[in-house]
Amino acid sequence: MDGFFSQLKSRFFDVRSGEGFQAVGLAVFFFLVIAIFWVLKPIKRGLLISHFSDNPLEIAGLVLAGAQVEQLGKVLNMLVAYGVVVIFSMLVCFLARHYLVIAFAGIFSLLFGGFALMVDQMGGVGVMSLYVTGDIWTTAMVATFWAFTNDINTSEQAERLYGLIGLGGVVGGFVGATVVSQLVGPVGRSTLLAGAIVPTLTIGALATWIHYRHEREQEVPRIHGAACPESSKRTPTDALLDGVRLVAKSRYLLGIVALVALYEVASNIIDFQVATLVEDRIAGSEEKDAFFGFLGQITGMGSILIQLFVTTYILNRHGVRIALFFLPVAVLLGAVGFLAVPLLAFAGFMRVSDNALNYSINQSAREALYTPTTRDVKYKAKAFIDMFVQRAAKVLSVGLNLGLTAVAFIDVRWLSIPVLIAVGAWLIIVQWLGRRYEAATEGTLDQEAASVPDGVFVAEAQQEVET
Repeated sequence: MDGFFSQLKSRFFDVRSGEGFQAVGLAVFFFLVIAIFWVLKPIKRGLLISHFSDNPLEIAGLVLAGAQVEQLGKVLNMLVAYGVVVIFSMLVCFLARHYLVIAFAGIFSLLFGGFALMVDQMGGVGVMSLYVTGDIWTTAMVATFWAFTNDINTSEQAERLYGLIGLGGVVGGFVGATVVSQLVGPVGRSTLLAGAIVPTLTIGALATWIHYRHEREQEVPRIHGAACPESSKRTPTDALLDGVRLVAKSRYLLGIVALVALYEVASNIIDFQVATLVEDRIAGSEEKDAFFGFLGQITGMGSILIQLFVTTYILNRHGVRIALFFLPVAVLLGAVGFLAVPLLAFAGFMRVSDNALNYSINQSAREALYTPTTRDVKYKAKAFIDMFVQRAAKVLSVGLNLGLTAVAFIDVRWLSIPVLIAVGAWLIIVQWLGRRYEAATEGTLDQEAASVPDGVFVAEAQQEVET
């Protein structure tokens, strides 16, 4: 414990340095992104589940209610995410990193204003549109934030500072969820959506300040996000394929794809289990919003404690590989527990433990995996993985969820079995990726790569130039 407080004290004094100001700025940036996400998440979920519980959809002879319709929303999210990846991949060819943030912040501000005016009178299409917008917020803004952050930090800085930066996000999650839990009843959804506009615009201003401060501190020229081929004939498909090609040629990036996909499959199954029990056992639309907000509060508190007392210590003392093991082990224990005790209270606990670890130590460690890679990987490949692969994996789990519950009429309790299978593969991937990351950051790529280099690491690119 003394070691932790001495580290915390040193971080406090580091705040007065250029690096410290940058880290605090990024922590506030992440705070705002996640706070807005946790305002949107309970509202969009509570509204969708309530609306379609009262107005079920009939598709191909199947009658789908609230939690099942939400699974269709996740399929729609993947389709929209394709467009977001294309837009992101094209914009990074022309915009510096802070202008990229400003562009997305402006678009979402307009959307929040429109939904604030309509939310109390929306039909099924409007409800689904809000659901997709809330999901695309985290798809676009979290990916943009981490691309921005990884671009201005080294691997060594990541292990020292990502605990502090991640803390901003988990505090933001607690604040956003608390706002919904306490205020959705008194002030209504419309006011909360309108209130998200100011922090969204603040994100754009903050990104600009961090960008120019970093340039001044590092004395580097102004640069765009990523290198793009000089061609006037580039199509949206070409923009998407930039990231696909980078991923396809790299075992390391394919490992990250597997890591992300396995987590999303397991997590979405858990999420569906919780949503089904909430739909069945909690009456009232705003009561559902408040319950999801309450889960968010508990998640935020857990994330803060983990980020304060675990993340920085583990990253500094034991490294990224060990940090990546925490979440799959927790999911494993939760899945086994829910098989034994399929109650709403235990499902809520399972979801909280999943999210609390994912938003704290797992996210800090997973994002650190990108720090030794090239700029193209940080923008193009990462955008493809975070925005498209993530949603595609959710669609796979949607097939499992709906296929087993709406078609085969299996109780959601037994969905924990596919979760256990996913976790087994996940643990193997974590071990391999962790060792590969250590090789990239410790200068032992040749031995680890075994004559099959990825070509995505900064060290490899430098060796290629020297050769």
